Amino acid sequence: LSERSDVIKTLVAGGGRLIDTAPSYGKAEERLGDILKDTGLRDKIFLATKVRVADRESSVAEMQSGLKKLQVNKLDLMQLHNVRDPNQSLDLLRDWKAQGLCRYIGITSSFDRDYDAVEACVKKQKPDFFQIDYSLVDRNSEERLIPAAADAGCAILTNLPFGRGKFFQKIAGKPLPDMAKEIDCTSWAQFALKWLLGHPAITAVIPGTDKAQYMTDNLKAGMGRLPDPAM
Repeated sequence: LSERSDVIKTLVAGGGRLIDTAPSYGKAEERLGDILKDTGLRDKIFLATKVRVADRESSVAEMQSGLKKLQVNKLDLMQLHNVRDPNQSLDLLRDWKAQGLCRYIGITSSFDRDYDAVEACVKKQKPDFFQIDYSLVDRNSEERLIPAAADAGCAILTNLPFGRGKFFQKIAGKPLPDMAKEIDCTSWAQFALKWLLGHPAITAVIPGTDKAQYMTDNLKAGMGRLPDPAM
């Protein structure tokens, strides 16, 4: 846990706040709960997790299990994970919000095949948050989903900013372009993250790392100049 703890300490020290997890990420909720308790950093973190699409009883059980593993009695954000029904209801999440179990509610998607359904759900349900994978090497959500979420008033979180490593494969051995200097960019990771952070609709980016040195580098993407739409 010490290495993971160092990553979270580095995040907070560098001005970062958002940590996004899920019950389907192995023991992530449990480990994160231990770290937040041991470090005393819970109040410094915007804590987000998810619940899978299921019947009401199963969803409630998974939510309660998540709270127990995270060692908290309320969350900043609860998201319905991988929505695939255009008529998906968020009434249960709204009930949890009304009860004070979470401050915000959202939906996520990871599968291109579900994007039509997700777009319809975003437009109908207008969740507080919308999370989608988006990067320089995966722009499938760019044309319709992100604009739809922005029009619905959602805060937008993007994950997989390096396309599961595909971005680094494409730029391997290549120098940063001269334009990187114009946006105070000193690494390819920062380049990929600043491209996302410069998007006017995007609220936050979730790189995901287990090394403090990578967290330090990623955090620099939030400093200095960002690309404007023209760039």
